[in-house]
Amino acid sequence: MISKVLIVHLLACGVVGRTPPNPLARYRDVMTTQGIVRGYYAPHPPHYAYLGIPYARPPTRYDRFKAPKPTLPWSGIFEATHRVKCPQPDGSGDENCLVVNVFTPENATSLPVIVHFHDGVFQKGWGSFKGPLKLLERRFVFVSFNYRLGVLGFLCLRTEAAPGNAGLKDQVAALYWVQRNIAKFGGNPLDVTVYGTGTGAASIEILLLSGLTADLFQKAIIESGSVLSPTTITHDPITDVINLAKSLGIENASVDTFKDFYQLPVKKLVNSSKMFLPCVEKELRLSHSIIDKDPRDVLQSKHYQHIPMMIVYTNAEEVRIITGDDERFQNIPEDFQALLPNDLVFEDEVTKSKIAKLVKDFYFAEVELTDSIIHSYLDFINDVFLEYPVVKSAASYASNGNPVFLMKFVYKGSISRNKNVKIAGASPGDIFMYFNHNDFRDDHDEVVTERLVTLWTNFIKLGDPTPLTTPLIPEIWQPVVTHTVDGTIILRNIPCLVFNRNMRSEELTGQQYTFWDRIYNKFYTHTFE
Repeated sequence: MISKVLIVHLLACGVVGRTPPNPLARYRDVMTTQGIVRGYYAPHPPHYAYLGIPYARPPTRYDRFKAPKPTLPWSGIFEATHRVKCPQPDGSGDENCLVVNVFTPENATSLPVIVHFHDGVFQKGWGSFKGPLKLLERRFVFVSFNYRLGVLGFLCLRTEAAPGNAGLKDQVAALYWVQRNIAKFGGNPLDVTVYGTGTGAASIEILLLSGLTADLFQKAIIESGSVLSPTTITHDPITDVINLAKSLGIENASVDTFKDFYQLPVKKLVNSSKMFLPCVEKELRLSHSIIDKDPRDVLQSKHYQHIPMMIVYTNAEEVRIITGDDERFQNIPEDFQALLPNDLVFEDEVTKSKIAKLVKDFYFAEVELTDSIIHSYLDFINDVFLEYPVVKSAASYASNGNPVFLMKFVYKGSISRNKNVKIAGASPGDIFMYFNHNDFRDDHDEVVTERLVTLWTNFIKLGDPTPLTTPLIPEIWQPVVTHTVDGTIILRNIPCLVFNRNMRSEELTGQQYTFWDRIYNKFYTHTFE
């Protein structure tokens, strides 16, 4: 658990007021707990943007892999015009990167707040430098922020020097900053909705299950990510570190060589193909542990904060591109063992071989043509890494009494097909892209966008995306209701809103949910014993 020391540090400064609004001002000053910040006016819609406000000190040298420390107060005026990124795999960015960006409508007072967690598979990305226009029009205060990524954010030795999950602890610190300061920007700290895309969505689930963010947010929107995905939690963090050390030329690499990482230039440290993910930490007295139990176990235990949730997912466009261009996905492999998820463990090779054949037959038994083979690979990857984990999460939260609204977004408009449309924190096909776009190439894109904005607005303000039907929203989005047998959730007939050119309520009945649930219930390996 994060110790009270971190919370005390984060709450150390008093709260002060902001400059009275001046409708003619091209800038606006706000007094935060650290000092005065100056944001600048932007039209369409009228709002003020504050970029690059520090919420923690630069995590450099011996603080590289530790929990963030609160930033120190400053004198004078901080010009909030800085477009800051944490170090990226391509060498760009800077370690002094723990900042928030705040976008607040003109004359805002106690408005609902949206805090966005960006995507990037925990290795890349940054908080958007531009507020989503469609949500600002609906008068929300929008906050984006950075957190440490890759080895800097998720190196995990389970020691006092590097307990792990520094990037997640950055996220908690950013949420505390919002609680202490957002009222001065016109937001309501008691009405905060966290909205994550991809691994940003998985991060929100981790924080929710940690029990450390009670009262820091009141609603959650989880888009195309899940804590149950095989790519969310690492199962062997020590080996990850040793392999990185070897790739960097550190001889006789072991946990003891960790001190060498303090001395390495940041560009060399992040320029690696090794991926670093959140880990389950040890319960160290001073380490501010954020994950001390397997998230899957916590989800089953039902011991976590109960809040309204909107869980949505799309088809992974990147997967479609990869499978279409890679020759490996144009033929069915003889041995399917290497393609099984890495969070499954089998007692012997015979059992593993049987499960591999079972999975292979499930997806490829009657496939012959190349296009059908690629489509089957796409189904397999989507089911394992996205759809089954998302549906399982939604059903688990709903079984615990959380109001959960599940959506499958399958609409393919010009926005999602246009490769030139790039939105920070979003991937092609993400719903988040629709909230920052006005260049509609067909009328239906505009109608779809208006529907999405209305659903999101209703949920953020009311906790219910469809409190009533209208000509624009003719369908009630029913919350998830689950059925259990002997305490086990049955993943059949799960209520879901399927969003295409039209909206329709359906029950998910695909065999893949039960298929993978049986495999995971028997062969899942816990991340830390």
